[in-house]
Amino acid sequence: MWNASLEILGFLADTSVRALGLVVVAGIALAILRTRHAAARHAVWTAVLAGMLVLPALSPLLPPLAIKAVAPRVPASLPAFRASATPPHMAITAPTRSVPAPSVPVWPLALIGLYLIGVTASLARLFWAYGTCRRLVRTSALIRDQEAMSLLADVAAAQSHAWPLPQLRSSASVAVPMTVSAGEPVILFPDNWRAWDGMKLRAVLAHELAHIRRGDWLVTFGASLNRAVFWFNPLAWWLEQHLSALAEQASDDAALRCVNDAPLYARTVLDFAAALQTGRRLNYGVAMARTAKVSRRIDRILALRQPSPAVVSAKTWIAIAACALPLVCSVAALQLAQTPSTPNMRPGIAQLWTEGSKLTAAEAQQLEDHLARDPEDLAPRGKLISYYREHAMDAPRMQHLSWLVEHHPESEIAAQFTLGSELSSSNYENAKKLWLDQVTLHPIDAHVLANAASFLGVKDRSSEKDLLERARQLEPSNPEWLKRLADPMSKAIVLSLQIKGGTYFTAAPNGPITAKQDDGFGTAAIAELESSSDASLVGTVGEFISGGQPGGRPAPETQRQLAEHLLTRAQALDPSNQEWSAALDRLHAAKEDSAQLEPPKGTIRIRVGGNVQQSNLIEKPVPVYTPLAKLARIQGLVRFNVVIGKDGHIKSLAVVGGHPLLIAAAQEAVQQWVYRPTLLNGDPVEVTTVIDVQFTLSN
Repeated sequence: MWNASLEILGFLADTSVRALGLVVVAGIALAILRTRHAAARHAVWTAVLAGMLVLPALSPLLPPLAIKAVAPRVPASLPAFRASATPPHMAITAPTRSVPAPSVPVWPLALIGLYLIGVTASLARLFWAYGTCRRLVRTSALIRDQEAMSLLADVAAAQSHAWPLPQLRSSASVAVPMTVSAGEPVILFPDNWRAWDGMKLRAVLAHELAHIRRGDWLVTFGASLNRAVFWFNPLAWWLEQHLSALAEQASDDAALRCVNDAPLYARTVLDFAAALQTGRRLNYGVAMARTAKVSRRIDRILALRQPSPAVVSAKTWIAIAACALPLVCSVAALQLAQTPSTPNMRPGIAQLWTEGSKLTAAEAQQLEDHLARDPEDLAPRGKLISYYREHAMDAPRMQHLSWLVEHHPESEIAAQFTLGSELSSSNYENAKKLWLDQVTLHPIDAHVLANAASFLGVKDRSSEKDLLERARQLEPSNPEWLKRLADPMSKAIVLSLQIKGGTYFTAAPNGPITAKQDDGFGTAAIAELESSSDASLVGTVGEFISGGQPGGRPAPETQRQLAEHLLTRAQALDPSNQEWSAALDRLHAAKEDSAQLEPPKGTIRIRVGGNVQQSNLIEKPVPVYTPLAKLARIQGLVRFNVVIGKDGHIKSLAVVGGHPLLIAAAQEAVQQWVYRPTLLNGDPVEVTTVIDVQFTLSN
């Protein structure tokens, strides 16, 4: 029910944005054509109304009209948080501690309830008014006055009105003339109509016959129905009022062409407007003088020199339909297609880390109770791991980590929550043994090998590289393994280029910067790439060290030179792959943006990996998904190179890549992020890092 509510809300928002597109196009077209005739403008906006009414039905039926955008390659999806089955060789042992499934937000259901209440109330009001119109017709008196009937025939002939003519009826329940189309069209007069002179009666008949001939009652009903469905959208309310005003203007034109006396007709409209203030008012009949802006209407009547035709020709309708039909179909089917990129830390994983760290003891116990009943629900287990990590409770944390490795070593959550860098030496060795056992048990499962590589890579990068190479051999078409193999190699290469005196600096989560000895892995990786014929690996490492991964600020000159060399070599090994040419172009363009991220002279600035720096976040406003990006179904990764000041605030940032419709929202959010200050020898220092912001549409 919760997912269905979100889908309905998303569909309504999507349809509203598409309808806005129709209105914008129609408004621009009318402005360019400078159309002044009320009937023609009314016809265009009637087409917009029809389009808005059919959009909800057309959008799901039409095949997507995809506009492809250049996007990063996508790694294969990893298993979901809930396992479908337990491996046959393992027996499930539920932990002794335990918490009910996390609460589901109620706001989508509340909004759906509010929407349904609004629709029900609007439809009830609409059909009540329709029924009231029918009752007015049934209780009204038929007018048989020969003079009135003769005048009706004359005006109908002058307007080329089709036969049979509408009935004339009078009712004490109406204050002004109005047209009702409850079956056959009926013109209702107030019961004092006999006091009108002949010219006033002619003007009223011309006005109301124009409404009937134009089909304004049906358009009014359609606009009211549209407002009932989209009552939350101001556009629906505006469209209903605008169509009503244009219908009155077009019928005024018909009346003026008939009586040819603007002052007299203006006085007639004023008389009816005054009567409407005290008489009965129906919103779903087409009543004379029903528009609120009577003063503007009077000014228009008096200023009008040559009234335009009240009804557009068949050719005009055909032209409008020929333009509107493909526009409505295009707006309904439009979809920007972009393959999303997957960052190292998926939004779902990050959310589990965040929610778990904020649990109370009571909530944690509820999750433990839940896992005792349903041990295969991996998401609560991830939250508990985060909770125990936050409170330095190693024993229960290790119990859940061990369960994940033993029962679901293939899952993404097992890889992301068994972080070897955060474990004590003894716990690390225990977890390492568990992972090596899983490698032995699942030698042909690429996911298990890659997850074990992620854990072992903290202290044994050679084993990490070996396992990732095996995973890639098992699934050579899966780009995930190529990226994960290139990642540790590129990080090691960057560090080897920055070594001073055999050491380099690195940062532990929530801790100070420490110095480590170079183990030669980066130098060996460079040598391997120099002799490798694997264009994909050579090019991917070159792309990573060009400034995207790892690190934060634009690459220094030596790093850029090596990146350019590797990308050029990959291009020579695989000339048909345009990706390396594009990466070279980005590398050259990045040089122009590097000046703003260079530290001032005398300022100490260090580089910290994006995943490590993420653990120091203390304030992280979430980017707002723009309506246009949602409408276009755009999702993907936006990446920034940033400088974090000594106080933990973002000092400067430069865009590395991302879809143009996502960059602004991501940039606005990232500029508000706040980190814990990073310490070097006890003093705060500036940090350069990379920030990835993932935009993912809900299913």
